[in-house]
Amino acid sequence: MEETEGRHIETQGDFLSCLHSMEEELTRLAVAIHHSPDSWELLSEQLDRLCEFIVCEENEKRWRQGSNCEEVKQCSARIRDRSAHALCMIEKMRALRTYTEAWDANLYLSLLSAAVQEEWEYTRIKRESKVIFIGAGAFPVSALTIAMETSAEVLCTDIDEEAVRHGRKLANFLGLQGSFHYTDSHMRDREFLREATHVFIASLVPEKLEILDELTSEVHPDCKIIVRYGNGLRSLFNYPLDIRSLKEWRVTPVSRHNCIYETLILELQKSAARSAI
Repeated sequence: MEETEGRHIETQGDFLSCLHSMEEELTRLAVAIHHSPDSWELLSEQLDRLCEFIVCEENEKRWRQGSNCEEVKQCSARIRDRSAHALCMIEKMRALRTYTEAWDANLYLSLLSAAVQEEWEYTRIKRESKVIFIGAGAFPVSALTIAMETSAEVLCTDIDEEAVRHGRKLANFLGLQGSFHYTDSHMRDREFLREATHVFIASLVPEKLEILDELTSEVHPDCKIIVRYGNGLRSLFNYPLDIRSLKEWRVTPVSRHNCIYETLILELQKSAARSAI
C-alpha cells in the first residue's frame, strides 16, 4: 500500500485522512473477525501496514508538524486502542493455532528476534536470571525467545484471563513447563519479584509509571527494568511514556533504527535503592 509508505501524503490534510482511514479499517476488521475467524489474517496484515507507516521517516515529519492538532491527537489515541485490541485478538488466535494445530510458530517468533538480541546486549540475561514480563499477552514473543535461548526462569503476567490461559497452554506445548510461568499480576508472587534480575514492561501497558512506582519498593536494587513504549508517531501502536517523570531511575536508552517501539533500561538511583532495601 503506497499510501502507508508516505509517498502520497503531501499535505497535513492527507496525513489526517490517512489516520482516519487506518482507524476505520482497524474497526471494520475487528468486527469482521467475530463473524469470520479467517479475517484475523487480514487484520494482521493491516497491523503490518500500520507498522510500516510508523517507521517511515516522512510520516514522522508529518506527525511532528501536526501533533498539536486536537483531531490528530484524538484519532491517534483511537488507533492505538484499536490496534492494541486487534493485536490481543491476533495473539490469542496464533497461540490457539500453535498448541491445537501444531501451527509453526517459528516465523512469528523470528519477527522480533533482532530487537530482542539488541536488548540482550544491554540486559545480559543468562541462565541464572529471573525474568518477569508485565503485560505479556497470549503469545509473548520476547519471553518465549528468552526462555528458549537462555533457559532463564520466566514469569509472564497479564490482566486478561484468556491471554493467561492461552499463554500457559502455549508454554506447555513448547515444553517450557519447568521454567515458564503465567499469572494475572506481577504482585502475585512477591518472592519471585524480589529475586527478579530483569523486569520487562510491555509497550501495550498504559499505566507504566504506576507500575514503576510499585516496583521501586519491591525489586532488588540491582534489578534492571526494561520499559517498551512509543512516543510521537510510535504512539499509534504503543502507549507513550513521560520520560521526565523517571527521576528515581538511572535511564539508558536502547537506540534502534526502524523499530516499532522504543526501549529504556532503568536502574534504581542509589538513594532510591537504599530506601527500597
